[in-house]
Amino acid sequence: MNRLDADELLTTARQLTGLADFGPSDFMEGFTTFVTGVSTEAMIRPDCWSHLRERILRLLMNRLWCAKDIADHPGILQERVDSPAIIVSLPRTGSTKLHRMVGAAGGFKTTPFWMVHMFARIPGLEDGGKARRIEETMAFEAWMYQKSPGLLTGHPMFTHEPEEDQFTMEHSFRHALLFGTFHSPTYARWLTTTDMAPAYDYLSMQIKYLQWQFPAGGAPWLLKAPPHMGNEAQLARIFDAPRLIVTHRDPVKCIPSVMHTAMASRKVYSDLDSSAALRPGILGMFAYCADQHLKWRADHPEVQILDLSFREIAEQGVATARKVYDFVGLPFTAQHERNILQWERDNPKDMYGKINHAAAAIGSSEEEIKAAFAAYRERFAAFI
Repeated sequence: MNRLDADELLTTARQLTGLADFGPSDFMEGFTTFVTGVSTEAMIRPDCWSHLRERILRLLMNRLWCAKDIADHPGILQERVDSPAIIVSLPRTGSTKLHRMVGAAGGFKTTPFWMVHMFARIPGLEDGGKARRIEETMAFEAWMYQKSPGLLTGHPMFTHEPEEDQFTMEHSFRHALLFGTFHSPTYARWLTTTDMAPAYDYLSMQIKYLQWQFPAGGAPWLLKAPPHMGNEAQLARIFDAPRLIVTHRDPVKCIPSVMHTAMASRKVYSDLDSSAALRPGILGMFAYCADQHLKWRADHPEVQILDLSFREIAEQGVATARKVYDFVGLPFTAQHERNILQWERDNPKDMYGKINHAAAAIGSSEEEIKAAFAAYRERFAAFI
């Protein structure tokens, strides 16, 4: 096998599930563009074609299972997602620590990795197949680190830890996660010109579906994904009064770290050194997102936003978490503090190694990065 066929994948997913409805058909353009682009451009390793096929089938099968549940239980779409807290930041700004630390403290609804990896219930299995969903995620986690240990120093993902909802959005086949994980200029070009509204419409449905599966009383959602930066208008459209948390760090350090993580992600499936092609794409994409974020903030001063610095997240975990709870209007208890301190003990800084944050390490320069993020660096100088 040295390429994939979109029609065969759709047919196989239907056969494996016995279902035919994938939900909204607007995923098809991104799906076919992605499958064609990756098959011809990504230089997938011979031993990884079957794993890539399994990944795509997983996404399609989850869509099929989800559509069945919504057809059987239309009340899912009536779930209310009230004023979620959403971490909207450039990557590598302390947002992952904040997300997982606050998630471990308690009081919020979060999405552990297994829940975004396998978001849909599996028909006919006890408890919606939760045990199988966790088992499959754990197997994927182990295989992923076997293929690319560098992911542990970039963005480690663990089955039961809170994870970014962009892994849920991957099911829309209309997302920057796929651009970052696979070298496909064809898909990247398509993604830069496409409307992101269908991806966010599907995210809205997915969060309602997860809330229906795992009710947690009145606890607010704590969501997080770097590609939300620049897409705040979409978040405001699909959620009622979202509250945004923005973490900040100098892009001179962020961008080299993002490149490390993206290349580690690509190494899971391919040995192709696509760093030269990826660097301008990463730099341009996140500089654009930062500029769009600034513009949106200027146009919407009424939106609740909490700005936090990388330094305070790294060095003052409890005090920073208290700011988040105060911002959302939740009481911060002694138990929350104990949970945070325990999480920090279990997850010390650089426990999986350090990343070279030098711009030269990715073939760039501090001057290039500073120029791309000039407006952002000026606006948030006090935080970086």
